Amino acid sequence: MPTDRQLKLLQSVPNLREYVPRLARRRFPQLASAPLAQGRFGEWKRMARRLRRTAGADERISYEANDWLMHKMRQLCRRPPVTAVHAYEDCSLLQFEEAARLGKVRIYDMPIGYYPEWQASLEVLAREYRDWLAPGAEGASRYVRVAQKVREMELADLVLVPSGFVRDTILRCVDKNVAIAGYGVDLDAWRPAAASRLDRELTFLYAGQCTLRKGTPLLLDAWVAAGIADARLRLAGSWQLNDAKLRALPPGVEFLGPVGAADLRYLYQTSDVFVFPSMFEGFGLVILEAMACGLPVIGTDATAATDIVEPEGGWVLPRGDRDALVEVMRWIARHRERLPDMRLAARRRAEQFTWKRYRDCVNRAVAAYV
Repeated sequence: MPTDRQLKLLQSVPNLREYVPRLARRRFPQLASAPLAQGRFGEWKRMARRLRRTAGADERISYEANDWLMHKMRQLCRRPPVTAVHAYEDCSLLQFEEAARLGKVRIYDMPIGYYPEWQASLEVLAREYRDWLAPGAEGASRYVRVAQKVREMELADLVLVPSGFVRDTILRCVDKNVAIAGYGVDLDAWRPAAASRLDRELTFLYAGQCTLRKGTPLLLDAWVAAGIADARLRLAGSWQLNDAKLRALPPGVEFLGPVGAADLRYLYQTSDVFVFPSMFEGFGLVILEAMACGLPVIGTDATAATDIVEPEGGWVLPRGDRDALVEVMRWIARHRERLPDMRLAARRRAEQFTWKRYRDCVNRAVAAYV
């Protein structure tokens, strides 16, 4: 967690200035006085390695950090005052094993659908969109530890999930106690523009990594098939597919690359519809951000859209259904006058999903175990 002083210092170094917004996202003023289990030196060293941008570095370093975290939590969970361990997928195994030995509660947080189900989906997508994969990529990461994921799930007493979709992927594979705690959104930070305009080009927006899992190939295929005149599709996020596909984007598509929070808010406020055709998700926090900014949403049943989006403010489509996506985009182009009412409905719905609501859901779920 960088301090204000450290961020100001980095801001004065030309070659490091571009990284300040990214590092600033790691600063949480509410936790500034919390005791640290690791000093700043180790974390700065890890982030410096990330900046080298070597192939696969981010994922490799993330797994190294997960291993460190598991060893540290295993030590800490031995303390007598500790009655429960709460940890996330990929960094829970060691402390869960120790907590089980000591008879302490294990709470497993699953931010995305259960991996065994994603494995099967990825094999299908990799075959269907093989020419979209980056050279040398097989689809699945070489760092994934499937056996660890399965063992973590076995050891869990309670699994917390952000959406009904994640719950269903788990229950189709194992018999577990699962509780849904849907995420919230900062309604002050993510807000509509003062006024929306119907006299400009119809604008669809996607935000997130451009990958097979997020449905990028299907989205671009649907865009071409829809053939909407006087419209554009903006893509905000990192491109993790074949670069040849990026160089051959269809007419009307703008690739913006990764953007910060302020720029993303501007994109929400200057777009007409948010489209998020993910094939396999956990929640999709961008859905709530877009709705809080007054955007109708086109989501899929492989996201939290099923839990959040209502007919008055958007659409929930079957994942992978290109024809359904084409039909909805064409309908929007024909009925643009309906968008102002849908914008209001989307914002009203987003207002129900606060972080207090999330905390209350977690507290109720955990209370039965601790």
